[in-house]
Amino acid sequence: MQVLELSQVDYDEVYINGENPLIIDAAFRKIHKHWTAFLIWKVEDMSITALPKEQYGIFNDEDSYVIYSASQNGQPTGVETVAKEIKTESLEYHVHFWLGSETTPNKSGVAAFKTVELDSILNGIATQHRETQDFESSRFKSYFKNGIRIIKSEIHGKLIPYPKLYRVKGKCCPVLTEIHDITWNSFNSSYVLILHTDKYLFLWVGRSSNATERIHAMKIAEELNTSSISSNIVFVDDGYEKTMPEEFKKEFNKIMPLEKRVVLPDCQDKDDVSTERHIRLYKCSDNAGKYKVTEIKNGPLAQKDLSSEGVFIIDQGIFGIWIWVGKKSTAKEKAEALRNARGFVKKKKYPSTTKVTRVVDGYEPDEFKFLFPCWKDESKVNSKASKPTILISKFDAQAMEDRSNLAAETQLIDNGSGNLSVWRIGNSKATEIPKERHGFFFSGDCYIVVYTYSTKREKHLLYYWLGTHATQEEINQTMLKLSEIEAELERVGFQARVIQGYEPAHFLQIFQGKLIVFQGKWSTFDGSGRNMKLPSQYLVQIYGTTKYESKAVQVPFKCSSLNSNYCFVLVRGKNSFIWCGQYSNGDQREMGKGFIKKELEIVLEGKEKQEFFDILGGKTLYTTDMMKKESDSRVPRLFCCMNINNYFAAEEIYQFSQKNLIPEEIMLLDANDTLYIWIGNLSSREDQRLSLKSALDYLEMDPAGRDMNMPIIQVKQGEEPPTFTGFFPNWNKKYWKHYRTFSRLRRDIEITQMDNGDHKRNGIHIITKSESTEFDQYDKYPLDILLEPNDKLPARVDPLKKELYLTHDDFLSVFKINYIEFQKLPKWKQQEMKKKVKLF
Repeated sequence: MQVLELSQVDYDEVYINGENPLIIDAAFRKIHKHWTAFLIWKVEDMSITALPKEQYGIFNDEDSYVIYSASQNGQPTGVETVAKEIKTESLEYHVHFWLGSETTPNKSGVAAFKTVELDSILNGIATQHRETQDFESSRFKSYFKNGIRIIKSEIHGKLIPYPKLYRVKGKCCPVLTEIHDITWNSFNSSYVLILHTDKYLFLWVGRSSNATERIHAMKIAEELNTSSISSNIVFVDDGYEKTMPEEFKKEFNKIMPLEKRVVLPDCQDKDDVSTERHIRLYKCSDNAGKYKVTEIKNGPLAQKDLSSEGVFIIDQGIFGIWIWVGKKSTAKEKAEALRNARGFVKKKKYPSTTKVTRVVDGYEPDEFKFLFPCWKDESKVNSKASKPTILISKFDAQAMEDRSNLAAETQLIDNGSGNLSVWRIGNSKATEIPKERHGFFFSGDCYIVVYTYSTKREKHLLYYWLGTHATQEEINQTMLKLSEIEAELERVGFQARVIQGYEPAHFLQIFQGKLIVFQGKWSTFDGSGRNMKLPSQYLVQIYGTTKYESKAVQVPFKCSSLNSNYCFVLVRGKNSFIWCGQYSNGDQREMGKGFIKKELEIVLEGKEKQEFFDILGGKTLYTTDMMKKESDSRVPRLFCCMNINNYFAAEEIYQFSQKNLIPEEIMLLDANDTLYIWIGNLSSREDQRLSLKSALDYLEMDPAGRDMNMPIIQVKQGEEPPTFTGFFPNWNKKYWKHYRTFSRLRRDIEITQMDNGDHKRNGIHIITKSESTEFDQYDKYPLDILLEPNDKLPARVDPLKKELYLTHDDFLSVFKINYIEFQKLPKWKQQEMKKKVKLF
């Protein structure tokens, strides 16, 4: 276990900290603890000044800021927050200090001190966040629905003259950052850049840039163009700069000399998108002025690992540092917590941009609770059960669509009255199971279940159930058969992976609470694989009290399998028993009766006859402790998936809504017990192919140690079931009807400019990337790099296809024809041309 001792050199030099201030800063006098609010202050001359609301979301990279958010628990907050008094409940407080990349130590020190000062006004219960430029938290970015703009300082009070270069980054929250270095060194094939001159506004589109960032950049470019004297937006495709009309090229070339053009591919290192589950718990102690941080545990963590008498650091490495302050800790420990966490960051030699957050015992935000597999909020005395006590059978499919919030809460689509088709996959073949045998599953097999139901039109749901003892060959066969069935059906609502033991509510509902899972393979009891035969004797454990919770699972035929918390069905020949544990209830008993079609005997725990134990081979010890039920009130989370150089990363969208579902992307909705994959209609085939892997990667990298076997449901845009849409308030089925892609938006702008008489001032008639998509799929390198010997080429370059790694402009310069024309030539001619220019 690691023990760290922090010394003076580990603290930020001018990080002012200490005791609660006696005098309240005038800037904070407007704050009322019982009012919702969103306020921003800027550090100026060692003090802070309130920003006018119209400047919210605009930050200067040489400055530091303090941001205050007070909201009702779980409610959205940010720029659009309206101040109002809340008398019925306590508010959730967050205080952030944001540091620009060029800010001074003095300014950052003032921002840090003012954060502590503001927290003291709130009785020391606010969550404190240290935010740095380009590494802001999801919560921080959620405050600015229209994005963030980071600009350079004015020079002696004067605006910086043109040209200006901006980068647009972020799929969910667009961040416009002004770049100091206006050279080709600032260009990257994964970027979207805006070059603003006094004549034109150039929108440079990186070859491998993200479609969403392109759309954001275009909207920002239109705003910039409207507010300046520029008359045109000129689109410039990565590698096609020389195809611009001469007038534009001349202006562009003055600032960005084309003969010096070097735009390398995005070479982000895999360490930057690490999926390693890295979480460690440290305990802090202050003895004789020496602050010690002692490692006590690796993840996953448990809530009981934290003690109200202590202060703890949770280390997530590059994903952030959390310092948790127990309610019985001193005022000094609370005030200095963030300072000490920063010292820990420096001692561990983590990047200075590492996010640091202080949370207080009893006031933990959701993002902190997500670090733990289960979090019980002691302040919620009468917490709701995980599923409502409600007669779900009264609701048909249309009713659940109309009440999608109920569908999301229960994870039920209807009452299970639709039509079922079931196939068993075993011995490399698919056998359709007759209706009278539906619901009988075996752990050594795989099954495909097609459920058909109707609302205003017929829909199909595809489930594939994988037994824990099925072979990989059978799982592969299941996936092939699944693809065949999906291709034959219309309007597939979703495709759900179900692992034995993790059946979701609706899957159990469609079998009317009578799903039974036997150990072994069907063929063990039936050589033909067609006529269902059950074991001659078996013992099954009954789960659940309703049709959408109920199932029976075979357990070893012996007394030690019993458990006082459950009911069990025992069948031996003509004899059938329901054994009821002392902590079970009448509803469980009723569910158990559904698994027996003949006469039965009810046996109560403690009143068994010796005959009952004799059937099980004699009485032995079994579990008799009462099972405690932990409440877990996790809120759903939405992520945008990214595959960077074949490594998975996810960007969380805090306080999400339907508009955050991006048609060009693959999204993940984490509903705690179920993980949804939302597949945008415009997402790439490769991203769709990797979507299930992305979901598994997400579960694996979760520091809370998630169960990899949980249900994973793939949903296509436009076919979302109510169990998904219910997590999004005010879902609108027609939301994407008028959605415009980047290509469409670009074309509209170019046509508008043509209609205004600027026929030469657009790229509509030039060769565009869409005309040679295969060519543009490859990384692009400067010609001099591709002329190097094969052993010195970049790892991604295929020595036999060097010409594909040229930009369009370089290809045209080298071969005197474009790639489309080159591709039409005979192979021998292509090889001859490549040899002539030394690219063979």
